Amino acid sequence: MSLKELEAKIKDKNISGVYLLYGEEEYDKNRYLEKIKKCFENLELGVNHFILDKVSIDMLADLIDNISFFGEKKLIVLKGSGLKINTILLEELGKDTTIVILQDSVDKRTSEWKYLNKNAMCVEFEKLNEKNALAFIIKTLKAYEIIVSNEVAEYLIECCTTDKLMLINEFKKITSYFEKGTVLKKEHIDKICVKTLSSKVFDMLDLAVNKKKSEAVKKLTELFDQKEQPIGISIMLFKQVKQMYLIKLAEKEKIDNISAELKIHPFVYRKLKYAVNKYSEEQLKRILKELSEYDEKSKIGEMDAEKGLIQIVMSM
Repeated sequence: MSLKELEAKIKDKNISGVYLLYGEEEYDKNRYLEKIKKCFENLELGVNHFILDKVSIDMLADLIDNISFFGEKKLIVLKGSGLKINTILLEELGKDTTIVILQDSVDKRTSEWKYLNKNAMCVEFEKLNEKNALAFIIKTLKAYEIIVSNEVAEYLIECCTTDKLMLINEFKKITSYFEKGTVLKKEHIDKICVKTLSSKVFDMLDLAVNKKKSEAVKKLTELFDQKEQPIGISIMLFKQVKQMYLIKLAEKEKIDNISAELKIHPFVYRKLKYAVNKYSEEQLKRILKELSEYDEKSKIGEMDAEKGLIQIVMSM
C-alpha cells in the first residue's frame, strides 16, 4: 500500500482492517497514527481504544472478541510487538475493529510479514536521506518566509542530524525567534539550535585540529558541565578520529568516492577531509591507541575519566 492510498482512506474516513506502519521515522508513524485516530468518533482509552505491546499482546484475542460499548468501532494499537502475532486472529477481525501495528523494522522472511504484506495495508516510513532532508528544511522554512541557502541547510543537518522530529523542534525555535524575511545564517543556528553530541564533539575536535588546545579543552569541560558522560564523548571522538584514519588510508590507496566507500555522510566527510590533512597516519594511529587505552582504564578505575580525556585532547 502506498502512502497516497493511506492518505485517501484517511480523507474518506474509510479506515478498517489491519494497518502496518513501519520504519525508523518515528515522527511520521506517530503522525499518521493520530490521523487514523481522528477517523473514529469518541475514542476513549480502555473503552474502544486499546494500546498493546509485546508484554500485553496476549490480550489481543479477548479485545477482538469483546463487543464494543454502545456498538462503537474500536481501535487497537500494537507497539513494538515484533510482529509476534497470531495471524489467525486477524482473519476473524470484524468490521467494527481496526488494528494499527507500529514497528521500527520488520523481518521480511517471517510468515507474519508475508501474511501482513498480502492481507494488511503496509506503509514504510524511512528516515530522511541527505537530499530529502535538505529539501524538507528549505521547503518548510520557506513556508514561514525564512530564507535558507543549501549551505546553511547542510549546516543545520550537521548540527541536528536528519531526524525529522529534531528538525521540526528546531524549526519552531527558528520561526518564533526570527522575523519573516530573515536570511538564516550559521551563527543563527549556533545561537538557538540544540546540537547533537556528535556535532559538539566535532566542534571540539576542530579546535584541537587547528592547534587551539585551550579552547578545545574549554569546549570539553563545557560538555562535562552539561552532564555529558566522558565515555560517551570518548566514543564519539574515537569514531571521528577513526573515520579520519580510514580517509587517510583511502587517500593513500587512491580510492574513488571515499565518502560513499566508507559510508560517511558527505557533509561530515568534507569536514573530516580538512582535518585529515593536519595529521600523519602514525599520529592518527597514536590517538586511536590512546583512546582505546583510555576506554579500558577509565572503566576499571585506573584513570580519572575527565582528566584522562582532557590529556588526550591536549596531546592531539
